[in-house]
Amino acid sequence: MDHMRRVHFLLLLGISATAFAQTAADDVVITRGGVSVTLQDVDTYVSRVPKEQRERFIDSPSRIRDMLNNMLLTKQLAAQARAKHLDQRPDVVSQLQASQDEVLARAGMAEYMGSLKMPDLTELAREQYLTHKDLYRTPAGSDVTHVLISTEGRSDADAKALAEKVRAEALADPKSFTVLVEKYSDDTSKANNHGAIKDASGGSYVQEFRDGAAALTKVGEISPLVHTKYGYHILRLDARTAERQQSWEDVREQLTASMRDQYIANQKRDFVNQLNNEKVDINPATMDTLRDRYDKDGNVKVAGAKPAAGGVTSPAPSKQQNRP
Repeated sequence: MDHMRRVHFLLLLGISATAFAQTAADDVVITRGGVSVTLQDVDTYVSRVPKEQRERFIDSPSRIRDMLNNMLLTKQLAAQARAKHLDQRPDVVSQLQASQDEVLARAGMAEYMGSLKMPDLTELAREQYLTHKDLYRTPAGSDVTHVLISTEGRSDADAKALAEKVRAEALADPKSFTVLVEKYSDDTSKANNHGAIKDASGGSYVQEFRDGAAALTKVGEISPLVHTKYGYHILRLDARTAERQQSWEDVREQLTASMRDQYIANQKRDFVNQLNNEKVDINPATMDTLRDRYDKDGNVKVAGAKPAAGGVTSPAPSKQQNRP
């Protein structure tokens, strides 16, 4: 947890900012049933919350209370398990080792990524731009206002007839177009945008609508009927921007960042491939047993065992044990 978030967290707990200066990671936050949660425990817990959610998470007293309660409950259950020596049971030891390996693997990868020396990729990015300038063009855009006559609740023929009527009214009095939107349009978003669509030729709209918007060339022009899966549209062109070549300064930051991300991804891939390419030794006899090692429930089969109560396998009694 970073400095400011920890200050905020302590303030929510009623600890003053002045007292924060005297806190340490191993300071106890809360205790119950013989177990305690420290600031280090909280730091570890919060580090597992996605970065983009941490600020909202720490800003909620109810979430903090739930977090502390869950951490205490986990520690209480773990303490009871240790008291019963469950941490010495082979299957539990194996799981603990697997968890430790996963944590260390993440730490090792993070340490490697943090040690990368990032080269200056500006000139390489500029070369990419100059060689492929055609890739860095802003496409033409069209802003429109539209009326939608939906085919939901009416036949296609009725929808088309009404749309033709609305278009005729728009052609007769183009200045009344916004009035026609309010009067006729079935687009529920008109309550917020009044039928106005920015960059109507962009990729977020269905192809027929994009094509209809792109076909308009003069501001104020009214389109023919545009048929989409939603019904019939009448479009009015409000603004049109021509295709434009982006300059090096326009794309410099984004292109350099993209190359930086690609460089990091390549370094990570090469690092993992280096580990994967190390010599592998396989025990064929053991490998061949894996296919039949587990039962239909995914439990490890035990040779000569029979199901016990609760589905746990137990050794079958020997003939000697069966003797009277």
